[in-house]
Amino acid sequence: MTTDYGILGFGFLRCIPGLWHGPVTTTTPAGDFPDWYVDYRPVSSAQVGQYSTLDQDTINFITFFIVKHEGQMKVAMRTEGVFKNKGCVTYEVLDKADEKNGYYRFSDFQAGTNRAYTEFFFKGNKLTMDTYTNKFNRVSPLELHSRWKAKLGDRECVMDAVNHFNYPQPEIVKDFSTAFEHMSESIYFTFEGDPYPSNEQPYVGQLKVNITIDESLPVEPDHELFVLLCTKSLFDGYNYKPENWKYFSRYIYLPPDVRTYTFKNIHPGEYFIYSYDDINGDKHHLEGDYMSSVWSHSIVVPPEETVTVDTKIDFVIP
Repeated sequence: MTTDYGILGFGFLRCIPGLWHGPVTTTTPAGDFPDWYVDYRPVSSAQVGQYSTLDQDTINFITFFIVKHEGQMKVAMRTEGVFKNKGCVTYEVLDKADEKNGYYRFSDFQAGTNRAYTEFFFKGNKLTMDTYTNKFNRVSPLELHSRWKAKLGDRECVMDAVNHFNYPQPEIVKDFSTAFEHMSESIYFTFEGDPYPSNEQPYVGQLKVNITIDESLPVEPDHELFVLLCTKSLFDGYNYKPENWKYFSRYIYLPPDVRTYTFKNIHPGEYFIYSYDDINGDKHHLEGDYMSSVWSHSIVVPPEETVTVDTKIDFVIP
C-alpha cells in the first residue's frame, strides 16, 4: 500500500488517461459488447473522465476526482449508468492500492465491499476493470457484475489537457465530508440529491450532428445509422487504415429516422467525423453499406461550447 502526496492510490490518476478499447462481459440486461471504446482525459487539475454512448438510451459516464472525506484527501469514482432511460449514480472511494503492481480498488463510501467494489489492474498497455455487486443485497459474497479487458490505443490526444491543467494535482474537487452521512450506501437511484451531477462536470463541450442521406440511396426502417468521432483520420487519401480504430473516441448507433444527435460531454480537441448507414444491422459497415464520402472531415470542439456539424451519407462501400 503506497501513497503519493499522502493520498492513497494517487498514481491511478496517472494510469487511466488515454483512449482504451476492449471487450465487455456483463450479467446486466445490456449484455456483452465485442468492443467498448472510451476516451479518458483530464477535465481539471484533479479530475479525469469519460462519457460514452451505445444508443440514445444507453449511457456510461465514469469520472475520477479527489474529494475530502473523513478529514482526508481521497480518490473517488463516480459512475452514471443509463439503460432504456433508467439509471443510477454510484459513488465509490479508493480504499486499497498496490501501485507497484498496478492494482487499485474502489468501494462504496458507506457500505464498503459489502455492497459494491471495482478493481482496476494495469499491466503495461493493458487494463482490466472488474465490477462486483451484491445484486441489491441478494447475494453474498459479491458477484461479478461486469468485466472490461482493454488495451491502450493512444495517449497523445490527452496531452493537451494534461499540460493545460498540469494534471494531476493534489487538489480537492468536491467536499464529501457529509455527502452520504444519512445514507446506508453511496448510490442514487434518481438524480435528485446527487452531490456532483453530470451537468456540473467541467471543461467539456457539445457536438450537434445533423445527418442527411443522399436521396438516391434507399433507406429502410431496419437500417441503423452510426456516427463516429476519431482523434485521427481513418483514411490516408483514399486508403482506408483499419489500424486507426484505436483512435475511436465517441460513437452512437441511431434508428434511420433520427437525423440530429448531440454528443454531450465531449473533450475539447480535434475530431474526424464519419457517418454510416448499416443496411443489414451487423454493425460492421462493410460492402454494400453506405457512408459519408468526405474521408477526412475534421472539426474542433472548444470547452464549454456547442459546435454544429453537418454530415452526408452519400457513398456505397464497394
